[in-house]
Order: sequence, then structure tokens, then C-alpha cells
Amino acid sequence: MSYNVREHSYVVGGLGVTGQACVRFLLQKQATVKAFDTRANFTLATDLDTDMQAFMAEKVTCTALSEEYFDGVDTLVLSPGLALNIEQVALAQKCGVEVIGDVELFARLNASTSGVTPAKRVVGITGSNGKTTVTLLVNHLLKSCGVKSIEAGNVGRPVLEALQSDADVVVMELSSFQLETTSSLVLEAATVLNISDDHLDRHGTLEAYIDAKHRIFDNAKSAIVWRDGEFVAPYEQLITDAKGNAASNAVSDGVSNAASNEESLASKNIVEYGLGESTTGFAIASFGGDGSTLDDEQSLYITFNGEKLIALSDIHLAGMHNVLNVIAALGICLQLGVAPELAVKHLHSFKSAPHRCVEIARVNDIRYIDDSKATNIGATVAALEGLAPTIQGKLILIAGGDAKGADIASLSPYLTKYVSHVFALGKDAHLFEKNFAHTTRVATMKNAVKAATRLAAPGDVVLLSPACASLDMFKSYMHRGDVFKQDVHDLLNLHSKNDSAEEATS
Repeated sequence: MSYNVREHSYVVGGLGVTGQACVRFLLQKQATVKAFDTRANFTLATDLDTDMQAFMAEKVTCTALSEEYFDGVDTLVLSPGLALNIEQVALAQKCGVEVIGDVELFARLNASTSGVTPAKRVVGITGSNGKTTVTLLVNHLLKSCGVKSIEAGNVGRPVLEALQSDADVVVMELSSFQLETTSSLVLEAATVLNISDDHLDRHGTLEAYIDAKHRIFDNAKSAIVWRDGEFVAPYEQLITDAKGNAASNAVSDGVSNAASNEESLASKNIVEYGLGESTTGFAIASFGGDGSTLDDEQSLYITFNGEKLIALSDIHLAGMHNVLNVIAALGICLQLGVAPELAVKHLHSFKSAPHRCVEIARVNDIRYIDDSKATNIGATVAALEGLAPTIQGKLILIAGGDAKGADIASLSPYLTKYVSHVFALGKDAHLFEKNFAHTTRVATMKNAVKAATRLAAPGDVVLLSPACASLDMFKSYMHRGDVFKQDVHDLLNLHSKNDSAEEATS
């Protein structure tokens, strides 16, 4: 069905980066649009173009709304930063206004493109952790293999900008907030990388959070599924049933159980991956020089359908959590027609985003690693498990911030197993004290860096991996990571020539 923005009347809710992109797009399309923002101290940006300046001055409301505000309006485009349960949304729904997000607007417009301008192929990536890395990696591999692609969504570029680009493929990072207001997005491939307690302050329960994430599968043509992950398959029993049926069938007519399993999974358009051995999908196996399998960890390879692709030692993104990210990216590329053996040739040239397990200094054989992007427990667990095998000495952790309602007690076993001492700061620092005996509360990042450095010895790692959001003390997780880097460099009197960060496990 054709979708024309000029046939609708819009309200844009929230005027952050996404909201402003929506307004700009709708103005360009000559749609009827106005907007509201929930911030009492909302101020206009000074670098807006003339049309946006006029719009912001004349058609933006920052006060309470009335039913009359929605007269003649049929669509509210809600920014992902605003929850569905706010009073403005309730009022819009009471007035019969449909509530969507910018991703849903993209989906409707993309499905309405003509034969002259064919619809863009889209892949969707979500999960509690790793989704930005996988999004950027997929885009890098596709472009390196000759596919005209662009990344968009939660990774930073508004999706409506991608719609107007000349790209053939859009690689979307999708948050649970964006998926809540998305219903018709057609995806060539979709993946939920992993699930851990996150954003429970917004979703209320883990079940509601999982339900939001799983909306990514609603109109997906295929799913890329971590075979050992919890809550990551499109349907609870889909893969289990496929495997069970294959395993229960005796070998007949020369068809093995493995072949039956492969056919069963393929018929459901599911590509599996994991860190164990498997003759189907993506896996990990060890090979000797003659091709025979070995137990030698130095001979580990990523495999596809039992055939080796690349040695783990040739992947510069350290940590097994990043091996999973690489394999998920290969699975997505496969669904877009890029052969894994071609894609792996371009892994070496990928540079990951900052603040994701990046080494920012090394002095006296003490490594300082910035993992400020670890804004939830699952991300910190992944960093601890990924780094621990590479550390000769102690692991000293700087953590804390706003736990967003997550249970810090679930982090305790990992702290006990991997961490020598925690220096905790921020709103929920006391939760680390409560759940790990070797914890010291500090008031500032500078104090944390000083205390950790006094405790550290050659071979140790000082890791910033907060397991919490940053907004209680910092502007963003990026700002938190920048402050950590600056405090480390100030303390160690590092000069500008040492400022370049060496990637550790990004």
C-alpha cells in the first residue's frame, strides 16, 4: 500500500537528534507537522537552517498539551527517548492518534518506493550488548565487498537520512525503545545478539524488555541466532524443535541426522552460530596442519558448515565476546549474498567505535582500558570474561553510576572470579559495596584512577567497565570515557605523542 506523508498530519514528540531529523525530513516532504518537547528548559540550537529555525520558533510546544492540540493530527512520531507511558502519548491515543517511531516511518516509506527507486534492503541488529560493533562491522564488510551500504539507527545516523541516501542496503542498529514503536519493518535478516537485564527502569520487567527486542523478528525473512544464547531465538521452541526432530529420526536413504538438521533449520531461514563445534552454521573448531582437528587452542578457527574460514589469532578484536560479534556479522552478510570466505578477508581493516574495551594507556606494564560503553551488567561480564584470559596480573575495576534498576548482585560471581578490587563511584556505588567485599567507594573518576594506580603492579589491568549508565555524573558514556582517559593521562604525565589509543578488545 502506498504511503504519502502529504496525506497525513504529524506531531513529532521529543526534539533530540532523532526528533529534529524527523521534523527536517517532514518539512522537506512538505508534510503538515508540529512538535512538542517534554523538557521545561528546552532551548533552540543556534546552528539550524532557516526553515528549522522558523519551525522551532513557531511550531514547538514545551507546555502541557490539550485535546485540541491533536485536532486534525493522525500520527505522532515519538522519539525513542520518550516512553510510551507518558501523559502526552496517552492523550494522543485518547484522541485517536496513531503512535509510531521514525523507524516505522522509514518502513512505510521504504515499502512505498516505486520501481524507479527500488526499496532498500534492510538488516536489523539488536541486543543488550555488542550491537554497535556488529552494525559497524557488517557495514564495513559489505562496503569492502562492493555492496553500497550505510549504517543507521541507534548507531547515530537517523534512519530517515539513510532513506534519502544512495545506499542499496541499510544496516540498522535497533534499540528496544525504537522497536517498541515499530511494526512493519521488513528485514532481510534480523538478530538479537544477547539479552541481559537492562533498561528495566523503562520496561518494568525482563519479559517486557525481551518482548520489545523480539519485535525485530516480526517481519524478518531470516534470523541469525546464537545457539547458546538465552532469549535470542525468534520463537522459544523453533530451533529446539528443529534439532529434536532431526535427532529423533533414524538415518534412512543415506541421509544423516546432521543433514536432516541442516535442512530443518534452513527451511525456517535460521542461521545458527556459536563458540562450540558444529557442522552446520558458524562455529569454532581446532585444526592441525594436516586439517585434522586438535585440542590446541592456538589452532582455533571460525568455521562455516564445518569448513574453516579464519584463525582466531588473525582477528584483532580480542575476547571471545568479540568472536561472537564477528560471527554474527558474517551470518548477516551471508544473508545479503556475501560469502563468508570473502567477508573474512576484510576483518583486519575494521576499526571499532571508541569506549568499547580500548586500551588508552600502558605505563610500567600496567594497561588502562576504557570500556565506558558497558552501561549494563551483561556488557561488563562480557568484558571481564573476554579480558581475563589475556591478563598476567590482577584486574582492577572502576565501576558504578546509575544501575537503571538492574540487580548488581548478579555481577558478584564474576567480580569474585575475575576482579581483585573495585573502585565504585556514582549514584549506585553502594550496591557494589554491598555485593563485593573488595570495594572502595570514591567520589570522582580522578580519585578512582589515582586509587587504582596506587594498587596496580606490572602485568595488571585497570579497567573502566561501569555496568551502569553515566548520566548521574556525566553527559554521556562518551564523556565518562573521555574523563577517564584524561585523568589517566594527567596522572601519568603522558604527552600528546602517547595519546593515540591502541585497541585492545573493542
